[in-house]
Amino acid sequence: MTTTAVPVPTGTASGIMLIIHAGAGDQGKRRTPRENAKVDHDLRQALEAGYALLEAGAPAQDAVCAALRVLEDAEEFNAGRGAALTSQGKVSMDACLMTGKDKEAGSAIGVEQARHPIDVARAIKERTKHAVFAKPSSDLLRDWGIETCDPEYFITDLRRQQLIEAQSGGDLWSRHGTTGAVARDRAGNLAAGTSTGGITNQMPGRVGDSPLVGCGTYAGNDSASISCTGIGEAFIKETAAYQIAARIRFAGQSPEQAAQAVLDGVTSHGGDGGVIVLPSHGPGLIAYNSPGMNYGYMSESGSEVNHSGE
Repeated sequence: MTTTAVPVPTGTASGIMLIIHAGAGDQGKRRTPRENAKVDHDLRQALEAGYALLEAGAPAQDAVCAALRVLEDAEEFNAGRGAALTSQGKVSMDACLMTGKDKEAGSAIGVEQARHPIDVARAIKERTKHAVFAKPSSDLLRDWGIETCDPEYFITDLRRQQLIEAQSGGDLWSRHGTTGAVARDRAGNLAAGTSTGGITNQMPGRVGDSPLVGCGTYAGNDSASISCTGIGEAFIKETAAYQIAARIRFAGQSPEQAAQAVLDGVTSHGGDGGVIVLPSHGPGLIAYNSPGMNYGYMSESGSEVNHSGE
């Protein structure tokens, strides 16, 4: 597969920057112009929410979480409201947050009631001694100060239709709507976050790459922050996010060289998708080998949103 690489310019070598994605695949070509306009609007809203915090001097993880909350509320993306449905017709959402300075991480798996799964990942990171937590109860979410919703809040008519299609023999694996964000703050610290609803008609209990540190999400000030989207099983087998960081740190590769090698590996496992990469210094990168990708970025040099990769 051909990999498309989009450099993200920066005003200064260590200038503030926010890059987001909202899934890779062929969904952009399936949407109407009005639907694509809504995607562009929500990508822009997410960028503005996160970047305003960076401009005010907030840490990178605050910007990542702010951007992802907007995307989790936008039902056209596969995270939060509008998450994909399992074979049982339920949501099972995953999220991960990692900070580059201390390499601390929180990972939430099988979330069913939190309006913003990224907030659960942050609570695990900051309020517990654990790195990974599965199926937090509603009582525990309330103890952590997490806003909860009735499970029906997350289910949309579109996701119901897609589940029917998938269970009738349709293949929806090419539609990856996972959301992610990477940021660099004024202190030069990095953060990465990813939030997803998984894959339509997945078996209950299935976990993809998004909440797995080093697979779908990684941040290290000594290398880069990365968030992935695509066929999770292939990204897991490649330990994609950490491999990109390791290639940058230890092999001296550029973000583009590292992303190309990893996406080639993803292809070798029968998958496709994309990555957003933000190194500790220099420009960022958006790369994908799927038909398209929803992405956006904002830096001191400007901003852009794209709903299809075209």
